[in-house]
Amino acid sequence: MKIKLVIILIFLAFIKTEFSHSQNDTIQGRIFSSITMKKPKGDIYILEKGTSNGIIADSLGVFSLIFKAKKESYSLDILVENYPKKIYEYKNYWNKRKKPKSIVIEGKCEINKEKALKDWKNETPKLYLSSGVSPVTNSRKDKKFKKKYKVKYIELGCEGKIHECISEYNFRIIKNLDIKYQKKWRKKKREGIVGIEDYLNTIKPCLN
Repeated sequence: MKIKLVIILIFLAFIKTEFSHSQNDTIQGRIFSSITMKKPKGDIYILEKGTSNGIIADSLGVFSLIFKAKKESYSLDILVENYPKKIYEYKNYWNKRKKPKSIVIEGKCEINKEKALKDWKNETPKLYLSSGVSPVTNSRKDKKFKKKYKVKYIELGCEGKIHECISEYNFRIIKNLDIKYQKKWRKKKREGIVGIEDYLNTIKPCLN
C-alpha cells in the first residue's frame, strides 16, 4: 500500500512539473547592429518589458529568454551601450523558425567614413581614442605627431558615442595614413586608437 502511495505521489509530482513547464515559453533571437550588420560592440541586455526577467546575449548576439506564460507576442526592451533603447514586439509564431529571429537595433552615426573623408580633405582629420573617465592631456609627443602627420587625437572619455561609428571613422583615417606615410606613422602613434585592431585584421590577408 505504501509503495503504491509513493508511486502515485511521484506520478503526480511529474505531472505537475510537466504542466508547469508547458505553461512556460522560450523565445530565441539574434541581435545585429544596423551599422555593421554584425553583433554590436558591448553587452546586449534583453528584458521582458516592465519586469526584471532578462538575459545577456552571447558573443554572437544570440539569446534565449524564458517567459512564465505563453502569449501571442512578447514586448522586449533591448539595451546596448550608446545605442538608443529598442522596444521590440516578438511574435510567438517565430519560435517555429529553425534559426533565431534576427533583430536589428538602429544606430545613427554623426561620425562616420564620410565625415572622415571630408576631414581628411579639409586637413582636419582626427583619431579617436578610448579612454577612462578622465581623458589624458595631449603630451609633447602627441603634439609632434599632430604636426608631422596632420592628425589630432581626440579622447572619448565618457562621451556616448557608438563604437562602430568611431571605428568606421578611424578606419578611413588609418587607411589614408598608411597610404601616405606607409607604416612609419604607426611607430609614433598612441595606444587606444578605436578600431585599429579591426583595420589590421582586415589587411592581414593582403600582407600574406
